[in-house]
Formats: sequence, C-alpha cells, structure tokens
Amino acid sequence: MGGGNRWPKIRAGLLNVPAWVVSGIGLVLAGLSLWYLIVVRAYYVSGGLLDPTPAVVLELIEISLLGGFSLVLVYAGYWLASSQFDRRRLWWAGLWTLIGLTGILAIVVLVNSMQLVQGESLSEPTFIQTILLAAGGGAIAGLLIGISTVKETVEAQRAERQRDTLLFVNELLRHNVLNGMQVVKGNSELLKEHVDEEGRPLLETTNERAESIVELVRNVRVLVDSVSRAMPLRDVELATTVGRTVSESSGAYPDAEFEVDVPADLAVRGDDLLGAVLENLLANAVDHNDAETPRVVVTAERDGDVVELRVSDNGPGIPADERERYFEAGQQDDSSVGQGLGLYLVETLVERYGGDVWITDNDPRGTTVGVELRRAGG
Repeated sequence: MGGGNRWPKIRAGLLNVPAWVVSGIGLVLAGLSLWYLIVVRAYYVSGGLLDPTPAVVLELIEISLLGGFSLVLVYAGYWLASSQFDRRRLWWAGLWTLIGLTGILAIVVLVNSMQLVQGESLSEPTFIQTILLAAGGGAIAGLLIGISTVKETVEAQRAERQRDTLLFVNELLRHNVLNGMQVVKGNSELLKEHVDEEGRPLLETTNERAESIVELVRNVRVLVDSVSRAMPLRDVELATTVGRTVSESSGAYPDAEFEVDVPADLAVRGDDLLGAVLENLLANAVDHNDAETPRVVVTAERDGDVVELRVSDNGPGIPADERERYFEAGQQDDSSVGQGLGLYLVETLVERYGGDVWITDNDPRGTTVGVELRRAGG
C-alpha cells in the first residue's frame, strides 16, 4: 500500500547524494581531527617526541581551523541538499569538493615525500596535522569553486531566458501594439472632418494618448534592444547620425527650427541605438518648449579623448535642484504626453557607451543637455 510513495523518496535521496558526500567529508574530517587531537598528540607528548609545552595560541588556532573546516563542510552539504540546484549541478559541486581535497592532499604528500628523499626528518604528528588541515582547506576551496561555477551557470541561463523573454516582448510590441496604435492614429486623422465641435476635445485626447503609447512603445523597444542584444560598440560617424536624426525631427516638428554645427570628421564609440539618444533629446527640446518658435541647436566638439555633444533649446529651462530626478524613469512635467522615459533612456544608453550626460542652463534662455562620448580611437 505505502510502496507507491517509496520511489520518489528514493529518487530524492539519490539526488542529494553529492550533498551528503560533502557533509560526510566534513564528518570524517571531524572524526580524524578528534583522533589526532586526543590520541596522536597525547601519545607523542607523553612519549617526549614533541615539546610538552606547546604554545597555547597555536593549539587554539589549530583546533579552530580543524573544527571550522569540519563544520563548514557539514553545513555546506545540508545547504546543497536544501538548495534548488538540479542533480547535475549538485554532482558538479560535489565533484569539485573531491577535486579540491585530493588535489591539495596530493601536493602536500608530494612536498613531504621530496623532503624525505632529501634526507630531512619528518614528524608524524606534524605530517598528520598538515594532512588534516590540507584536506579541510582543499575540500572547502573545491566546494567554493564548484558552487561559484554552478551559480554562474544558473545566472547565465536565467539571463538567457530573460533575454529571450525581452526579445519576445519587443516583437510583441512591434507587431501588435505599435501597429495597432498606428491604425488608431490614422483613423483619428480621418475622423477630424466628421466630428463636430463637441467631439473635437475627445478626438484630441485620443490622439494625445495614442501618441503617448507610440512614444512609450518606441522607448521600450530601444531599452529592450539595449539590454537584450549583445551589440558590440563600433565607430560611428557623429555628423551622419546627427544629420539623419535632425532631418527626421524636422519632419516631425515642422514648426520648430533646428541648427546643426557638428564637424564632419568626428567619430565616436557607439552602436545603432546612438540615434535614439539624439532623437529623445530633440523631442524633449521641442515638446517642453514654450517659445513661439521652438529653436534647437546641436553642436559637438572634440576634447581630448572624448567628444562633447550638446543639444540646446530656447524653452523655459529646468531648475538646478530638479535636474537629477529628470534622469529617473517615470519623471516628467505636466506638459509631457509621454511616460517619462526619454532622459532615462538617454542616460542608460550613454552609460553603456562609457560616457556621461548632464543638464545645464542655456544662454540666454533654455536648457542644454550635454553628452560626453568616447572618441573613436581614443
């Protein structure tokens, strides 16, 4: 009757064999240490082969090390048995424990054998003490290597699963949400001619919310790409990237003025997402601008091994005590229709490039966002 539950218990016990081996090594080491401390030392001390008055401090250190090694190994076996590691990883941790133990023991035996060959005397208690300490230390060193290796493997697999999930979400946003919102925006434009004055505020709200969602999806896609795709840094022609992005922004904001002063020979370390940095800075400079004609100036210059890119506007500016929080996710002012990811995205990408970003006042009015990028070849 009760035999139906026996096999799962047996399988669970077999799964924990490496853990019990680690604890078993600790128990064996504890037993041998007691035998050495009680029997071997007492015999040799009474026999006069050792100094009958050894230093108390050294004995305490010796006892502490032997006892500590044993306790650590016993507890480590219990910890492994209760961990979430699968059988293969448990065996890997146990194997490394045995490798560490046997490896250190082999080195100790080899060194002492060479001493005997050279005619040097070897005290048996000292040899046993060295063997026990080496066995405990080697087992713990091997165990730490095994656990570290197992954790790195688990973390790598977890990171890979998260990356695959992010890529799936990215594709979902691209093919479903973004395309759907483009349809909503297109239909809203067509409805302008068929909506009376009472319905226009509702239509404008719909357009604003649709634009907000589109901006959010685009920023999330860039963030997903930045953390999930292992895009290596490369040399990027800054003038080309700036020119292309400013041209796109001019089409998106026909009422704004854009001015560019970027030398043609400047190249920085970046990737395909560098344009998203500038795109967000340009959008912020126009969206939060209260001037009759928003004006945005993009400049860049080389300063040693770095390139300083600046995006300046003629808007209301940002108080000095509020600038840092604008780089936090979700921070935005009342005029924003987005989700407050623009500058957070900028800082995330710039830090990935090994650069820095900051906010200062523009002269005579407005805000300047400075971006420091590593110069190509610098």
